[in-house]
Amino acid sequence: MAFAFKLTDKNTAKAVRRIVRSRLAASTALITDRSLPKAELVHELRKNIKKSRAALRLVRPGFKAFGRENDALRDAGRLMEPLRDADVLSQTFDRIADKLHLPQTSQARLREALAAPQEQAPDTEAAFAAHAEAIAAITARSKGWKAHGSGFDALAGGLERSWDDARGALEKAAASPTPERLHRWRRRVKDHWYHARLLAPVWPEMMHPHVVTADTLGEMLGDARDLAALIEALAGVEGGDEVCAQAAREEARLRTDAFALGTRFFREPAHGLSRRWRGWWEIWTDRSGQSSE
Repeated sequence: MAFAFKLTDKNTAKAVRRIVRSRLAASTALITDRSLPKAELVHELRKNIKKSRAALRLVRPGFKAFGRENDALRDAGRLMEPLRDADVLSQTFDRIADKLHLPQTSQARLREALAAPQEQAPDTEAAFAAHAEAIAAITARSKGWKAHGSGFDALAGGLERSWDDARGALEKAAASPTPERLHRWRRRVKDHWYHARLLAPVWPEMMHPHVVTADTLGEMLGDARDLAALIEALAGVEGGDEVCAQAAREEARLRTDAFALGTRFFREPAHGLSRRWRGWWEIWTDRSGQSSE
């Protein structure tokens, strides 16, 4: 099912509930089926959590249960983090090692150093079971979710707040680009990327470049974060200096590119973005003779 609003949605707030429930149902089906490789399964489950949290942020001002459900989704997502982190760390190392043409013996020794802290990683099956239990509880509560507002009014406050949050996170990261501030900025960028995808049907030709740019920015920041994690993991490890140096060069380049792109992308104030998208929403809904109320 497409992650987007539909003209057939009669109520905007209910549409958000539909979208979130569909993501949670998809996760339940994936865990039950278990046909995907572990890394891919973890990736899909994490995406569904992020999509769900972003969708709820759109109706946050009129959704009294936002805090509780956002926390519950966050906690469910955290169950997957240890499984994700080990795989991404290994993939990032392999990419850097191949670029440097490191001898196989050196690669093997450094992989052992990276794997050592992961020896106490949580049981995969237990993590999946706990995740399934968590999203089942959220799904059960979602039947009673209610949010105030209709049409674009139900979304405007959440859209503007998330855009402002992203702009604020950018300013803080630019002033002091610590890993924590860069990661916070990336989370807010991803929120807006999901919001743009949800609203893409209002004018696909205009929304597509916006969606692509938000995605590109989020990927830049994500790759930079993975490189920073690799540098931290190999700090002080014998023979890891060359890998850390290459990772640091790439991470610095990505940060520079991300700030250049992000400064342009988030230049417009929230009320300007919201006003334009509201106009497109109204044309989109009026053209069909329907109204998402």
